[in-house]
Amino acid sequence: MTFPDTPPSTVTIIGGGVVGLACAHYLSGAGLRVTVLERDRLGSGASRGNAGEVCPDLVEPLAAPGVIGTALRGLHRQDGALAIHPPAGAELLRFLVRFGMRATSRHHARGAAALGALARGTFGLFEELEAAGVDGEAHKDGFLFAFPSREYADGALAAFRRLDAPIAPGGVLEGARLAAAEPSLTEGARAGFVVERQWSLDPSLFVDRLAERLRSDGVELVEGARVSSIVDRSGRTEVRTSAGTFRADTVVIAAGIGSRELVRGLGRDIDLVAGKGYSFSVAAEPPPSRLVHLGAAKVVLTPMGKRVRVAGTMEFERDADRFRQRRIEAIVAAARPYLRHADWDDRQEEWVGPRPMTPDGLPLIGPVPGHPRVLLATGHNMLGLMLAPATGRLVAGLLTGTADPRLSSTFAPVRSVRRYSWRVHGAC
Repeated sequence: MTFPDTPPSTVTIIGGGVVGLACAHYLSGAGLRVTVLERDRLGSGASRGNAGEVCPDLVEPLAAPGVIGTALRGLHRQDGALAIHPPAGAELLRFLVRFGMRATSRHHARGAAALGALARGTFGLFEELEAAGVDGEAHKDGFLFAFPSREYADGALAAFRRLDAPIAPGGVLEGARLAAAEPSLTEGARAGFVVERQWSLDPSLFVDRLAERLRSDGVELVEGARVSSIVDRSGRTEVRTSAGTFRADTVVIAAGIGSRELVRGLGRDIDLVAGKGYSFSVAAEPPPSRLVHLGAAKVVLTPMGKRVRVAGTMEFERDADRFRQRRIEAIVAAARPYLRHADWDDRQEEWVGPRPMTPDGLPLIGPVPGHPRVLLATGHNMLGLMLAPATGRLVAGLLTGTADPRLSSTFAPVRSVRRYSWRVHGAC
């Protein structure tokens, strides 16, 4: 990777989601003058409505051995966890092929090790943010994984042991032991186990308090700034937007799925597609005492105040912003047999967010090839909230010359970038 000889003093960050804001925090802390541009509201996109998981002991790529067969078997179900809407388009088809090629034991193990290296020290980073007033009101007593059978639970437990996850003493819980561990679950949950130490937090609250911290630190946050182009020349960068033109030494593109179009304006293309997730909240009595993963249903239950956030599904289609009520109904159908006394008819905060997915499951962090003053910080798949502080720290290290070369090379975008031709792609 080639960087300018002179370290930057000013940075423009495109994208005011949790990753962009985390980059701003660490770059500001390194003494750079930072401006964040957000096309909509801070935290829009995939940052606010997710399940709020902070689980560095459990990170692994989505492309795992057997995942393709499992996904294909469930595609015909209206309430299935995966949905692919035609017409898929050349970009999505290319992504799915490359995703399938990486769903091997070797690629999965390498990806899990890489993500684990990036996530190392994550709890400490979140604790530092808490001390600075960035508090998402985290629950820190681990996650419960619940399943409809002992066989299902045994298989999941074995997979987590391979990740060296901190499984609570006692292993698999059944019957009265499972009910005592989580009274909010019905008899539909027949077996489960607890993974200790993992956190859950309110991602929307976290975004708001991080933004407050940045403003107090002198970071300029500009909402409603839709970017039309990035100009990289003469040793400076220029970002043209609906809110004016912003000039700086360096640009960081942290715009989630929107990063792809911005990179195309520089004559490059990246393997990035939107894998949409959905969520909503319901009242439940009693609510879960901690975050609960419903393993077979592919749904997460996160306690947030007096309500429970219910999140799940993976949806691929060309329109990254389209909301489909059917996907909410699919989550309800999957979760209903497990959560006791939930008011499923009084759903609030129904939400869809486009997760930026990469075929290998690893984010793209580092300079765009041919544009050393333009860095990417995107492609975090389903791990954006958790990996945001680690990403911000790495981006700051790249721009100040203190990044670990081995770690930075692992996530360098060069592995996923190719030349882009408007003439060729404009007909797709």
